[in-house]
Amino acid sequence: MKVKPKDVMVNLPVALLFDEPWEIASFAANINTILHGKVRLKAEELGTLGGRHVGLFYLQRNNESQEIHDEFMRLIEEEEVAGRALAPLSDDDEDK
Repeated sequence: MKVKPKDVMVNLPVALLFDEPWEIASFAANINTILHGKVRLKAEELGTLGGRHVGLFYLQRNNESQEIHDEFMRLIEEEEVAGRALAPLSDDDEDK
């Protein structure tokens, strides 16, 4: 089956969640197989959020992709800080 690029509609940039980090590169590669010409989807793994891997996909860096990047990095950082704050006490900590 042939797919013409003008028939494929995408809304980029976008951040998506994946169960495994390798799925980010695989997703980008799959999209790139249907794109023609010099345009290539770029992917960046931002970290984990809620136990899932965050992938940022874009064609070129611009203000919108940077805003999405910054917002997810903020969310990831907040989750990491909250996770450290709620870490269970060890037996040594309870004795103090």
